[in-house]
Amino acid sequence: GFYGELCNKCIALPGCQHGYCNNSFECVCEEGWDGLFCSEPICRLDCHATRGYCEYPNECRCRLGWAGETCKDCQVLPGCQHGYCTKPLECKCKKGWTGILCQSAICAEGCHREHGYCRKPGECRCKVGWWGKNCEQCYAYPGCKNGSCRRPWECNCKPGWGGMLCDQELTFCDTNEDVCENGATCMSLTEEDGNYRCLCAEGFTGRNCEVQKMVLGGMMNVSASTSKPTSSAAPSTVEPDHVNEAV
Repeated sequence: GFYGELCNKCIALPGCQHGYCNNSFECVCEEGWDGLFCSEPICRLDCHATRGYCEYPNECRCRLGWAGETCKDCQVLPGCQHGYCTKPLECKCKKGWTGILCQSAICAEGCHREHGYCRKPGECRCKVGWWGKNCEQCYAYPGCKNGSCRRPWECNCKPGWGGMLCDQELTFCDTNEDVCENGATCMSLTEEDGNYRCLCAEGFTGRNCEVQKMVLGGMMNVSASTSKPTSSAAPSTVEPDHVNEAV
């Protein structure tokens, strides 16, 4: 169990890694090491016994799911943005945030789901074309004067107004009361659309509803309303053998 010129050097226990011997076949561990073969490092004293480990003396490495200098804190789910954990690899959202990774802010109450959005909790930002506290109102087409919108950039004219910007007052029927005939209703239009349109009563047609529809022998015939009604009797026929006599 000894060697050397004076046989004063001992042989350590076979397999002894971080130790030495005073007597033959023993393994006295160096500082920071433990175990039969001095192969087990001694972690820092405050390192958690089950959540942490060490590969060298006086260090503290955390096992999966745990964090902190002493591995006493849980580790959040990777990618968790605005959350915390009560157990390993968890992502519980803080107030005002939602989503698997707590990445989405919860907008102000009432904020329109389609027309609004938010980047931080409690706010309501409007998308292009919308405005208002809850982004429920649309922007009309620029220059729209007497109209409104249901979707952005529309200009739906109020009654009595026309044109692309609803800036043309429709008064033709007011100043031309007799333009539509036979009880028709006059509807004012813009100059580009012909100034007016007549909504004819049943049985009449034409731009001014001046033409009367007549049914003759099961077929429709159109004649001016001032004309006399034509007879609905079928015309007589002349047999070929008596053509000359008829003449």
